[in-house]
Amino acid sequence: MSVATKLRPAARSTPPVSRDDIHERVYRAISEHRLLPGTKLPEEKLAELFDVSRTQVRAALQRLAVEQLVTLVPNRGAFVATPTAEEARDVLAVRRTLEPSVVQRLIAHIRAGRAGDAVDRLRTLVLQERQANVDGDRPRAVRLSGEFHVLLAELTGSSLLARMMRELTPLTCLAILTFDAPVQSACPNDDHMLLVEAIEAGDTARAVALMDEHLHHIETALRLDRNQVREVDLADVLLG
Repeated sequence: MSVATKLRPAARSTPPVSRDDIHERVYRAISEHRLLPGTKLPEEKLAELFDVSRTQVRAALQRLAVEQLVTLVPNRGAFVATPTAEEARDVLAVRRTLEPSVVQRLIAHIRAGRAGDAVDRLRTLVLQERQANVDGDRPRAVRLSGEFHVLLAELTGSSLLARMMRELTPLTCLAILTFDAPVQSACPNDDHMLLVEAIEAGDTARAVALMDEHLHHIETALRLDRNQVREVDLADVLLG
């Protein structure tokens, strides 16, 4: 997919950033639905924006490509990945397999006394997400929504589950950005709090059912017969 991108120089008032910082800026912009599928990421422009060498930019883009967030096209450069309909279905299928087991494991972890603050941490994050929605801060609300799912995995005590969810979250964002209606919210406002309440009650069956329903809602909200073409300003997205 081709996306027209306005590029403009931005004033730098901070020290040069590292390749990890560049990776994090792009990852976060995708997770907040601000950096769109198909957007070109020119090495020279990113080097100018971040006041770093093209070598540092290239290393960050290569890492993002390994994570399937960026596509590297020979003789054309780097682009934010644009998932196909089948790839979008695959991401959601993996999540439907993975996340019910996450809530099962978390409830068992809490019962065993190994995650005493889990419910409080989850509720705090959900309340922050709710406030972001009230404030009309969609990028923050979207990011916090993704962080909720990552936190569920982290609280199980499994570094593998946590890493998988950190990788799946921005891939889901790309699927939503490619196939979702522009104003549609993929996560209903109350879904996360209902999950927290089921986890707090130790109701494994309800928590699993809620997670399955939640992920089903995300998939059915996608319009897999079409995609979105919109314009972004890299300076605003990555430095704003």
